[in-house]
Amino acid sequence: MVLLFGVIMVQYACPSRSECQMLHHLGSWFKVDPYVAEDGALVRFIPRFNFTRADLNRVVDFNIKGDDVIVFLHIQKTGGTTFGRHLVRNIQLERPCECHQGQKKCTCYRPGKKETWLFSRFSTGWSCGLHADWTELTRCVPTKSSFLKIRLYCKWRFILCSQCYKIWCIANLMSSFSPVPSRNYYYITILRDPVSRYLSEWRHVQRGATWKASLHVCDGRSPTLSELPSCYSGDDWSGCSLQEFMDCPYNLSPGCSCHPVFHLSLSLFQRELSV
Repeated sequence: MVLLFGVIMVQYACPSRSECQMLHHLGSWFKVDPYVAEDGALVRFIPRFNFTRADLNRVVDFNIKGDDVIVFLHIQKTGGTTFGRHLVRNIQLERPCECHQGQKKCTCYRPGKKETWLFSRFSTGWSCGLHADWTELTRCVPTKSSFLKIRLYCKWRFILCSQCYKIWCIANLMSSFSPVPSRNYYYITILRDPVSRYLSEWRHVQRGATWKASLHVCDGRSPTLSELPSCYSGDDWSGCSLQEFMDCPYNLSPGCSCHPVFHLSLSLFQRELSV
């Protein structure tokens, strides 16, 4: 104990290494690096998933000048917001996305076309619902993509000045702008350690966050209140304890790392709630 006190005093009395070089060298023997384990490994950077080089270096033939679309499936609390911003701001493209200060969405057009190649929160918004899952996106995106193309065409033709003309425009152009059969949709997502993601969502909910705008569509419709009751009675679930968060049988958080990438039917959705 006396020796440790002496080392601390040395560090205080000799702040410059040149003044007390030997004493500083002695003091360094007693320093403990909190990021190094007993075996010398860096604790903070131990890899958890051993992906092969082939897993990480997959190459797809994405035709940005054609009709291909990238769809970002955003699972909550996985870092998707940061990744989504990178998609619209930090990719080197022939025609970069146009982002303006104060606007949440960016315009990501193909080279030479007024047509988006990216379907994500920061390009098209939550067009298929808040944190739409695989089931919702695969049913919604082809239709939404065609509608966006129609809306751009109508705007270019100056037909949006009247609601009646707008309806006429959409009705007459739906056949010519139907979903493209040859269009490729590339779905991407981010996965996170399930326990870390679960705890992060609990803390987010504890601070007052909700996902009331989520549609949870199965078999073409959202579940009724009796099929998916709420875990709280007020406006939000602020201040809920971890035990309360875990005990609610209708809390979808335990499956949020899995069900967003599943093709769900209503029966599977109900089965998941019973697990």
